Amino acid sequence: MDLKEEFTRRKSEANGIPPAFQHLHARAVDAEAAAQALREDNDRLRERVSVYAQVIHELRTELDRRTDNSTQRSPVRSLPASVT
Repeated sequence: MDLKEEFTRRKSEANGIPPAFQHLHARAVDAEAAAQALREDNDRLRERVSVYAQVIHELRTELDRRTDNSTQRSPVRSLPASVT
């Protein structure tokens, strides 16, 4: 057995992963890191959407309040043009 094969065998024994599956293990680690990054991005986007939804709700409430014609206003809408 040459030195490279011995190194590979001992490395696989140390990691508990056969050499044939070491590339799959590395890809799984990379995929898990990518999935974690996506979860973090999703959390940040969810927070932003929540903030935007709150702002939209507040703006809509204010718009409805300002355009509501049933609110109590002064009974005199305008002064008469001429009083005789």
